[in-house]
Amino acid sequence: MASGTSCFNSALYRKTLTRFWPLWTLWGVLWLLLLPLSQLSRYFDWVREGRSDSALVENFQEILSLQEVGVWLAALVGVLAAMAVFSYLYSARSACMMHALPLRREGLFLSQYLAGLTMLVLPLAAVALVTLAVGMAVVPSWGWGQALPAVGIWLACMSGVCLFFYSFACFCAMFTGQLLALPVFYAILNWLAMVVNFLVTALMEQFFYGYQANYLPAWVEFLTPVSLLRQACYWGVRDVYDDGALVRGLAAPQFVALYAGIGVVFALLALWVYRGRQVESAGDVVSVPLVRPVFKYGVALCSGLCLGVFTTQILGWYNTDSTPVLVVCVLLWTAAGYFAAEMLLKKSFRVLRAWKGCAAAMAVMAFLCAVCVFDLFGVVTRVPDPDRVISMEADAGMGYPGDSGRLELVTSDREIIEQVTALHQAMVNERERAGTEAGDDYISLWVTYRLENGSTLSRQYYSVPVFRDEIDREGTLTWQADQILQDRTLTEQLYGFDKVEGWRLTEADLYDVYQVQEDFWDSIYLEQSTADLLRLWEAVRQDFREGTLGNHSLFLPEDGDSTADLWPSLQFYWEKPMEREDYQGLTTTASQERETVSIALNPQAEHTLAWLEAHGLPGEGYALFWDEET
Repeated sequence: MASGTSCFNSALYRKTLTRFWPLWTLWGVLWLLLLPLSQLSRYFDWVREGRSDSALVENFQEILSLQEVGVWLAALVGVLAAMAVFSYLYSARSACMMHALPLRREGLFLSQYLAGLTMLVLPLAAVALVTLAVGMAVVPSWGWGQALPAVGIWLACMSGVCLFFYSFACFCAMFTGQLLALPVFYAILNWLAMVVNFLVTALMEQFFYGYQANYLPAWVEFLTPVSLLRQACYWGVRDVYDDGALVRGLAAPQFVALYAGIGVVFALLALWVYRGRQVESAGDVVSVPLVRPVFKYGVALCSGLCLGVFTTQILGWYNTDSTPVLVVCVLLWTAAGYFAAEMLLKKSFRVLRAWKGCAAAMAVMAFLCAVCVFDLFGVVTRVPDPDRVISMEADAGMGYPGDSGRLELVTSDREIIEQVTALHQAMVNERERAGTEAGDDYISLWVTYRLENGSTLSRQYYSVPVFRDEIDREGTLTWQADQILQDRTLTEQLYGFDKVEGWRLTEADLYDVYQVQEDFWDSIYLEQSTADLLRLWEAVRQDFREGTLGNHSLFLPEDGDSTADLWPSLQFYWEKPMEREDYQGLTTTASQERETVSIALNPQAEHTLAWLEAHGLPGEGYALFWDEET
């Protein structure tokens, strides 16, 4: 018969559309509310408020800001459409009935697939036409060229997004024989890369001293389509001006086109799997025999990672030397996940005979744990060669007093990179002392290196002990940290004295001044003129050059004033003058750049204290330097 060789059946196509009309009707009504009706409502509000015509044009363009929400909606409706059109695959009776029709598998698949795709795209096209009509009615004719293309951009982007998510859901639908398993597989596969990356990172952070992954690899982002498409569909200002008008655009339209193409590939793969799918697989969690081992071992490994790490975190076992406990938890949850997957596949609780597969899964996980425990790849001891570091971002919590002179910078300076890598190496060398020995004080370090091969290396160390009797012992961590604190050239760079040259001083404050009667620390706004504040700044610089300000110590005084860390500080607020510069032939306006310089005071700062005294500061009832007898 003719229908037996056709790749498309119009009657089945129409029947599917009419059968599931509530789905695509709700989809269309939702977008009618979000786009044309919302635009009409705003238009009447703005007319009452007397807004300008240019504001109406700009407001109409903002319909594209809904695309980020549209990505989430498309991901949801895409899987609902796939569940609807392929629901016959999940019941043995309906599956046998549909496949008994005089239709080739290709014709049956394409008729259902196109019906589901029509449910998503046709309402979008209808909404686009209504929105276009509304735009022509509310937007002045001179602004049509700026505003109305937004409707076409919205339709193209949302159609591409729907094509991807729907095709991906159809691909997932081919691998299961249970209707409720489809959205589960779909959600897991959409987020699998990001979740596994998070779990592996969490496991490595517990195994490896100082390990820190503070960025998401590009391949993980690409394999998490909801996240990347939401970013790609972001609509906003690009911070450039073209003849005085803001230039807006999509963040990354090329990714929308790429995922739409991937959606076509998923549709073809789904057809290929569908052609070999067994009708008797209806009711099975996994309908393709080849995928069942992947499902079984995948569930085992993921449950071991996820629930093993979660168990140690929720029970607080990470606070001690919990490596053996963590390994045991990971292995036990791996076994539990394997047997749970086996139960789902066999539809039976009698799965103990599959112990050999469980042992294999546990052996793989044990090997991975052993790699981490014994650090076979040298993750813990890896400190980059300073000559191979292009740039470095560092933040070290160490030394007193705590002001702008702390080690917190982004730099490509070779000498500073050498000092920080030496500090990093010292922390690695003394790693056995962290958490086992009580120090006289503690320091921390967060550092990210950008290497010449394009990779990055991040490490973070908390509460690393330092000892007073090792401050003069060369090569120790304490000695190395003190060398950084005593480097006056580095300290001046950290304060940013050179950076604010030529900037405008806007205000200054005196922070943490002790109020004697009320017994609290107060802040005083300096009301002097800008010229007087500049003289105060010069006094601070003079004291710094003489070595009476900007001095830092790794420890508080052992004997004497133990309250030095409570001494006040001066905060100076600087503002860079607004500049206009040329950017690729366009005139751009640089954003206002601001900087705060905080420098702690001490009783030896002769010039600074003289300025404060001459201006009657800090004032009656205040003590500049607090001690136990104040």
